[in-house]
Amino acid sequence: METLLNQAKILIQSTGYDEISLISLSSMDYSQIESLVDTLLHDYGCQGVGVALPSLRVDSFSVDIAEKVQQVRKSGLTLAPEAGSQRLRNIINKRVSESQIMEAVSGAFDAGWSSLKLYFMLGLPGETDADLAEIVRLAERIAGVYRQKKRQGRLRISISVSTFVPKPHTPFQWMGQISPEEIRRRQQLLRSMIRDRAIELSTHDVNTSDLEALFSRGDRRLSAVIERAHELGARFDGWTEHFRFDLWKRAIEECGVDHRYYANHTKEITEVLPWEHLDSGVRKEWLVEQWDLALKELETDDCRFGPCSLCGVCMDYGVQNLLDKESNR
Repeated sequence: METLLNQAKILIQSTGYDEISLISLSSMDYSQIESLVDTLLHDYGCQGVGVALPSLRVDSFSVDIAEKVQQVRKSGLTLAPEAGSQRLRNIINKRVSESQIMEAVSGAFDAGWSSLKLYFMLGLPGETDADLAEIVRLAERIAGVYRQKKRQGRLRISISVSTFVPKPHTPFQWMGQISPEEIRRRQQLLRSMIRDRAIELSTHDVNTSDLEALFSRGDRRLSAVIERAHELGARFDGWTEHFRFDLWKRAIEECGVDHRYYANHTKEITEVLPWEHLDSGVRKEWLVEQWDLALKELETDDCRFGPCSLCGVCMDYGVQNLLDKESNR
C-alpha cells in the first residue's frame, strides 16, 4: 500500500488534478482497499481531492466503500452483475447471487443514491433469450426495491450492455464471438423488453465490438490490416466521432483476411492458437479445465480464500498471495 500512497502523492503534487482514480481489473478485490481509501481521503480530502472507483463488485462491502468516497465528491454508483441470470453468472464464475445484488442496491438506496448504473455483457457463452430477459427482470426488481423505500429522489437505472469479446489466455479463448447480426438482434430484443421509464439502456457499438473480436483472436497477418487502414486514413478510432468502420472493412478485404473466421469461428481445443507461444503463466490444461467447468455451469473457488486451483501462475512464477491481515472478507 505504501507504493500506491507514494504514487498518489507524487501525482497530486505534479499534476494538480482533483481526483485519484483507483483503476484495476478488480479494485475491490485488493485486500487493503478500505485502508487505502481511508488514507487517501484523510490525506487529500481536505484539499478537495476525491477518490474515484470503477464499476464495483456487487456486495455490501463495495457499497460501504463507495459511501466513504461520497464524503468529498458526489458521484454515480456503478455495479457490475455482468449477467442477469444466475446460470450465466455461474458460467463466467461471477460468484454473486441475486440476494447479494438486492442487499447491495438496498444499501446504496439507504445511503442516498437514487441513480445506479448496472454493467452487463451480451453474447456470453451459452446465453439464450431467456438470459437476456433476466437482465430486464433484475433491473425491474431493483427499481421495486427503491420504490418500496418511498424515497423522494427520481429513480434512474442505467443498464450498460457491452458485447462479450473472447480474449486470449482465458477459458473462453476458444469461443467465437456471436455474429454482428446476432448482436443487433439481441440488442433490439433487450430494448423491446424495457417498459419501466426509470430504466435506460445503452449498448456498445456493434462494429467496434466486431473489430475488437477480430484483433483479440487474430494472428500476425492482421498487422497488414492495421497498416493498410492507417494508409486509408484511419485515425483516433477509440473516439466515436473518428471511427471509420468502412476504412477497416476495406483494409480487411484488400489484405485477404477472413474476418468472420477470426472473429466468430469457435476453435477446437486441439488447435494451435496464434498466441500459444506467449507464456502468461496460466497453464493451458487449467484453461481447458475451466472451459469444461463453464460448460457444466460449475464455479471455481477464489484462490485467495479457498483452495489453490493449480492455474500455474504461483507455481511457475513464484507468486505469493499477500492479503491484508485485518481484512475480514
